[in-house]
Amino acid sequence: MGGRLRVSRQRITELERNMSSINSSSQQYEKNSKEYAKDIDKLKLELYKSNQTVEELQQQISELNGKLSSKVSDCLAHEQNVEDLQKKLEMAELYTQQLSSQSDKESLKLIDSLQQEREEYIKKVEYYQEAFQTVTNERNQQSEQYQHYIDQLQQQTQSLTNQVTSLTEEREKLYSEQHEAESKMHSLRRQLEEAESQNQCVSISSSDLQSEINKLRADYEELTKRHETQIRDNAQLSRFLEEKENKIMDLETTVGDLKEESSNKAQLLENIQSDKAALSRALTQNKDLKQQLAELQNGFVKMSNDSMELMTKLQSEEHRAHELADRLAQQEDELKDMRELLASRDLKLDEIQKCADNLQRETYQQEQIQDRLRHYEAQAQLVETLQRELSASQDMMNALTTQNSELRNMLVKSRDNKDIYDDSKDEKSDTIIGSLQATICQLEAERNQLIENLNEQRNLSDNLSVKVADVEEQLKMTTNPDENIVSRVEFDKLKKTMEAIQEKYTRAMRDKADLSDKADQLEHLVLQLQGETDTIGEYISLYHHQRALLQQREFQKNDYISRLSKDREELQGKLAKLQGLVMQMLHNKGSLSNARINDTLLSKDYQNSEDSNVNHSNDIQPHLHGATVMNGLSKYPEDWPDYSSTNSSESVVEAIVAGESMEHIADLPEDQVFKSQLEKNADLSPVPLRNTSKSEQLLQKCNIEEDNPTARKILDLFSEIDSNLCDAVPYGGRKFLPCKYCKGIVKDV
Repeated sequence: MGGRLRVSRQRITELERNMSSINSSSQQYEKNSKEYAKDIDKLKLELYKSNQTVEELQQQISELNGKLSSKVSDCLAHEQNVEDLQKKLEMAELYTQQLSSQSDKESLKLIDSLQQEREEYIKKVEYYQEAFQTVTNERNQQSEQYQHYIDQLQQQTQSLTNQVTSLTEEREKLYSEQHEAESKMHSLRRQLEEAESQNQCVSISSSDLQSEINKLRADYEELTKRHETQIRDNAQLSRFLEEKENKIMDLETTVGDLKEESSNKAQLLENIQSDKAALSRALTQNKDLKQQLAELQNGFVKMSNDSMELMTKLQSEEHRAHELADRLAQQEDELKDMRELLASRDLKLDEIQKCADNLQRETYQQEQIQDRLRHYEAQAQLVETLQRELSASQDMMNALTTQNSELRNMLVKSRDNKDIYDDSKDEKSDTIIGSLQATICQLEAERNQLIENLNEQRNLSDNLSVKVADVEEQLKMTTNPDENIVSRVEFDKLKKTMEAIQEKYTRAMRDKADLSDKADQLEHLVLQLQGETDTIGEYISLYHHQRALLQQREFQKNDYISRLSKDREELQGKLAKLQGLVMQMLHNKGSLSNARINDTLLSKDYQNSEDSNVNHSNDIQPHLHGATVMNGLSKYPEDWPDYSSTNSSESVVEAIVAGESMEHIADLPEDQVFKSQLEKNADLSPVPLRNTSKSEQLLQKCNIEEDNPTARKILDLFSEIDSNLCDAVPYGGRKFLPCKYCKGIVKDV
C-alpha cells in the first residue's frame, strides 16, 4: 500500500510539474501573441506613414508641374518678346533707310542707339535661355529624385511583406507546439485516471491518505480549470491572429491597389483607422465603466462647446460668402465697363485707320510722323517698365499666398495643441497678424501706384488720339488737288510706317488691358487676405472668451463642492457629539424606563398639537430636521437613534431633559406622578425640540440649566445646527450644469 501511494504521489508531482510547464508555455504563447500584435501595429503605422509620404510627394510633383507650366508660359512670353525685338530691329533698319537722306551725324547717333538696344536685347535673350535651361535641369533632377524615392518605398513594402511571412511561420510553429501540449495534457489525464482506478482498487483505511487524495484531486481540478481557461485564451488568441492575418492580407491587396490607383487612398486610410479602432476596443474592454462614463460626460460637454463654435464659424463663413458675392458683382460691372471702353477704342482705331489711308497720299509730313514714332517708342519703354513692376508685384503676391498657407497650417496645429501652448500661441498669432497687416498695407500702396500708372497711360492715349485728330484736320485743311499724286516708292514707305504704327498701338492697348486685369487680380487677392486676417482674429477672440467662461465655471463648481463637503463634515461631527451626549445622559441617569412612561403620558398632547405646528416644521430643511418618523423608525437611522417606540420624536429628548425630576418622581406613588406629569404638560408647548428658542423655554421652566450641563450641550448643538442651516448656500446660486443631459448656458428666469 505504501509503495503504491508513493508511486501515485510521484505521478502526481510529475503531473503537477507538467502542468506548471504547460502553464509557463501558455504564458509564453500569450506574450508572443502580444508581441506579434505590437509588431503588426508598428507595421501598420509604417504603412500609414509611407502612404502619407507618397501623398506628400505627389503634391510636390503637382506643385512642380505647376511651376514648370508657369516657367513654360514665361519662356513663351520671352520668345514673343524676342520676336517683338526682331520686328523692332527691322523697324530700325527702315528708320536708317529713311534717315539716309538726313545728315550723317544724326544717322550715326541713331545707329549707335539702335546697336546699343540690340546688344541689350541680345543679353536679355541669353539670360532667358539660361533660365530656361536651369528650369529644365531642375525638372530632370526632381523627376530622378521622385523615381529614387518610389524605389525606396517598394523596397520597404517588400521588407514588410517578408516580415509578415516570417510572423505567419512563427504563428504556425506556435500552433504546432500548442497541439503537442494538448496531446501531453490528454496523456497526463489518462495517467491520472489510471492512477485513480488503481487507488480505487486499493482500500485505504487511514483518513490521512484520503485527505491527501482529496487535496490532490482538488488541485487537479484547479489545474484542469486553469488549463481550460488557457485553452480558451489560446483559442481567442488564435482568432485574433487569424483576424490579423486577414487584415494583413487585406492590407497587402490595398498596397497593390495603391500602386495602380491613387484615388482609393482615402478609403484605405479609413479602413486602416477603423481596424485600429476595432483592435483598440478589443484590447481595452477590461477597463472600468466609471471612467468611461466620466469621459463620455466630458466629451458631451466638449461636443456642446464645439457645436457652438461651429455655429459661429458657419455664420462667419456665410457672411464672407455674401461679401464675396457682392465683390464678384462689382467686378462683373467693372468688366462690362472695360469691355465697353475696349469697343469704343476699337471704333477709334477704325477711324484712325481711315485717317491713315488719307495720310498715305501726303508725303510732305514725314518728319511729323517720325516724331510721333519716337514718341510711341518712349511709350513702349514705359509699358515695359510697367510690365516689370507687375511681375515684381506678382512675385510679392505669390510670397504672400505662401505665407498665408503657412499661417493656416500654424492655426491648425495650434488648435490641436490648445491646452499646452496657449501663451506662446497668442504671441505668435499677434506677430503673424501684424506681419499680415504690414504686407496688406504694402500691397494696397502698390495697387494704388499701378492704378495711377494706368490712369496716366489712359490719359496719354487719349491725348495721342486728340493729336492725331488735330493732325488729320490740319492735313485736310492743307491738302490741294495738285498734291494728291504720290509715287510708288513713297507709297510703300508710308504703308510700312503706318503698319508699324498700328502694330505698336495695338501692343500698347494689349499691354493696358493686361495691366488692368492684373490690377483687378491684385485687388481681389488683397481683399481675400484681409478677410482671412479678420477671420483669424475672430477665431482667436472666440477661443479666449470660451476658455475664460470654462475656467470660471470650473472655479464656481469646485468652490460649491468644497463648501458642501465642509458643511457635511461639520454636521457629521455635531451629530456624533449629540449621540455621545445622549448616551452619556442615559448612562448617568439610568432612567430609560421612566422616560418611556413619560413619553406615553405626553404622546396624546403632542398628537393634538402636531397639526398646528406642521407649517413651522416644513420650513426647516429636510436633511437636518430629521426624517418623518413612522412606527418609531426614521428614514435616517444613522443620524438619530431610536430609544423608544413612540410616534413622537420629542418624547425621548423630553424624558432626558426631565431626567433630574425622575429620581424624585420614582419615590412618589403613581397618582402623584400622573398629576405632576399633567401639570408639566399643561405648561410645556408641544413644539419640536429642533427650534432652539422653544428648547430654551423648556429649560427655563424645568430649571436645569445649572444642574444638567449635558442637556445644555445638546441644546447648544441644536442651535449650532440651525445656524448652519441658515448659512447654507441656496440651490439657485449654482452656475454649473446640474445634470449630464443638460446642455447650453444656464439662464436665471
